[in-house]
Amino acid sequence: MRRLIAVPALVTALVLTACTSGQQQPAGTSPAPTTPTTAAAPDPAKVGFVGDLCDAVAEFVVPAAGYRPDTSSQTAAVNSYKTQLARMSEGLQDATENLNDVNTAAVPDGQAAVNDMRSAFAQMKQTVDSAKSKLDSVDMTNQQAVATAVQDVNKQMASLGGMKNPLNQPALETPEMEQAAAQAPECQKIKQVIANRATAPPTTS
Repeated sequence: MRRLIAVPALVTALVLTACTSGQQQPAGTSPAPTTPTTAAAPDPAKVGFVGDLCDAVAEFVVPAAGYRPDTSSQTAAVNSYKTQLARMSEGLQDATENLNDVNTAAVPDGQAAVNDMRSAFAQMKQTVDSAKSKLDSVDMTNQQAVATAVQDVNKQMASLGGMKNPLNQPALETPEMEQAAAQAPECQKIKQVIANRATAPPTTS
């Protein structure tokens, strides 16, 4: 049942990608040296915008990152998996509703980002709900059927990795927006949640 642990972690990693800048250093390279400059404070409206997006994402990132399966038995593991999927589904629904409160007026392409994020949340929720339905319907007395269902669910969840980054909008990949995200407490909360999971000891069966 250890494979169950990887699924919420995959979703969390996907969402973390969506909440951070798309500008990354190639593997094996070091950042170019920079000359210290005094940067202007980011526009509070932009800080609020990215903060609202991160606040929406946190609705399901937090429960996903906090997932710890009950590995005392196969039945307990699957039941804990189903509980987690239900929490993620609820979080995705709450996240979608939170997007209605995002003020996009100050951000070019801001509404496009919100629309793409709403579509991404809907796709993720559909996948999560389908996965839970598959586990709900499996005959728990048939170990082979359970193993097959879990394998199918893992494949469904892995498919989320091919989703488009909903924040992959040119106007959002700017130094000003990166600075705004760094100033938004909601975005820092998500980064801390992911960091805490990365340093947590592995769950053993």
